[in-house]
Amino acid sequence: MIKMLVCDFDGTLDGGPSHGVNQLFNYLTEQPDIRFVIATGRTLPSIQVGLASDNYPEPHSIISDVGTRIHHNHIQKPDHIWHEKLEASWNKSKVESALAPLSFMGERLESHQGPHKMTFEGKLSEPQHALIESQLESHGLDVHLTYSHDWYLDITPKGVNKATAIHHLLKQHDLSIEQVCVAGDSANDTSMLTIEGVNSILVANHYPEVAHLSGRDNVYTSKATHAAGVLEGLKYWQQRASSNH
Repeated sequence: MIKMLVCDFDGTLDGGPSHGVNQLFNYLTEQPDIRFVIATGRTLPSIQVGLASDNYPEPHSIISDVGTRIHHNHIQKPDHIWHEKLEASWNKSKVESALAPLSFMGERLESHQGPHKMTFEGKLSEPQHALIESQLESHGLDVHLTYSHDWYLDITPKGVNKATAIHHLLKQHDLSIEQVCVAGDSANDTSMLTIEGVNSILVANHYPEVAHLSGRDNVYTSKATHAAGVLEGLKYWQQRASSNH
């Protein structure tokens, strides 16, 4: 029985035809037992604007800033337990000074930064990526790097990503990973698409950077794009779950 649907936003739900969004909205309205959760690289203000742009289902929780922020219900109440846990393992100014000598780091737009996340924009080569890693390590910094869309580099506390945020929600709602569907389209979704035992959906319009995940047993690759692809995958996993009982 699927009890939770966790969706990335840009490229996964957003960007396709509105009728796909409407179909997903109607389907989830008829299935109140499924908790709908957004997991995005965007900041909270940015995803609030995004969700208001179409007929998106109202999320029970929003995981934003690549897993570093969690807010609940329509009032978007901050998850203080999660945020305090991150506070202890994050030193923004140390990360900044470690990366200061690197001239290729790209742009840091203010609107994309989070309390426990730094985002740089720009194309990076593999040697540059390796240099960033070694620079952070030499400063004794244990952080998590996510490079997606061949453009966004997100730096977050070690062990914090969309997957660890989902595990936090599972504990809160006493759910098992087999009761969860996750849907994504790019590298910053990899952590959640590859959780052991989770039911994953790769929408048809996914980026080449995650195409290799199609071969995994736990990944369903939709024929439809965007929201329609999410709905297709959700129905597939629901059918699988009911036929296993």
